[in-house]
Amino acid sequence: MIKNSKYWFLLGREPKISAAEITAVLKLSDSTSTMLSENILTTKAEVEPKLINRLGGTIKIGIEIGTKIRREILIETIVTELLAIDGKINFGISDYSEKLSSHIESLVKQIKLTLKNSGRSVRYVRTDKDGKISSATVYHNNLTTKGREFLIAKDGGGFSVAKTLAVQPFEALGRRDFGRPGRDDKSGMLPPKLAMILINLSQASTNDVILDPFCGSGTILTEAMLMGYQNLIGTDISEKAISDTKQNLEWVNKISDFRFQISDLRIECCEINDLDKLLPKQSVDTIVTEPYLGKPLSGRESQSELEIQSRELGKLYVCAFQKFANVLKKNTAIIFIIPRFLSYGKWLTINCSTEIEKFGFKVIPLQTKEPYLLYGRPGQRVMREIWKFRKV
Repeated sequence: MIKNSKYWFLLGREPKISAAEITAVLKLSDSTSTMLSENILTTKAEVEPKLINRLGGTIKIGIEIGTKIRREILIETIVTELLAIDGKINFGISDYSEKLSSHIESLVKQIKLTLKNSGRSVRYVRTDKDGKISSATVYHNNLTTKGREFLIAKDGGGFSVAKTLAVQPFEALGRRDFGRPGRDDKSGMLPPKLAMILINLSQASTNDVILDPFCGSGTILTEAMLMGYQNLIGTDISEKAISDTKQNLEWVNKISDFRFQISDLRIECCEINDLDKLLPKQSVDTIVTEPYLGKPLSGRESQSELEIQSRELGKLYVCAFQKFANVLKKNTAIIFIIPRFLSYGKWLTINCSTEIEKFGFKVIPLQTKEPYLLYGRPGQRVMREIWKFRKV
């Protein structure tokens, strides 16, 4: 960490969600952060590169080494940084400027020529087709340790440039996503990256009691455990879900770098209607959950079928918050996912926030235009609305 430096966060596929996560974790404001582009958030807040391991929505973290500079100064800045490397120089350039792409080859040739004229051996790591270097390529070519990756963005009439400090731990995330033994492919499973984002949006402290009352295969609980949370409770109506959760917690505990006492966690089968019978009043600090999202869709459902399912889910969610009101402490947060369904080219939403607020909750907007953040891929029939509530 270098004081008074500006750090770059390269945001993932859902940049609004990624930016909201970083803002929550670092407690940023409009005065302490800037969107350099749609996919780059910058801040002068103090940042450790290892923070990348706690963020689900950030691809890379970099530190700025040049601001609003011309092409000639850009080359000079990159060369100066590379000359500080001992031995053979390996480097790559990821272009986020939308301005250099047609000139990147000539830029690289000038840099290589300057370095060779200085008597240095140099190797350029090529980008993917989109003009950027993937996290995997950065990692396997040691571009954050022995080499350098430079991130270039358009800034006014010139360029800003940063060097990459850390990349997302893609191998560990992939292993936890596809290697976990307790699975329910039919119902679908929460991606570990999204689970991390939800936990971070809650802004829970590591000493808080966190409850996932629809724990499914336990992704939120396993990610919370890896992030250092110790007071975890998981419940679900399904005995298979409880079995999967326990199995996955044990598995993650074995493959991680630390040993957690799984027996200290409370994982129990419980209907949502009985939640306040299982847990004492005001015993929970934070709830982070993806509830039941309805039956898997085939795409052949009628409008009326989806409307019926939406109404039933809305009733379930309102009932859940009625129970949450009893077990949650005051002034505590809930991160809750509400689905929307694609029906004949239009999105069918579940409008239950007003009913939820009647039980003593307040919506905490996660962005300016809409109170929720939208998560999903193009072509999906179900998308997730991420909501934040606070018990008042």
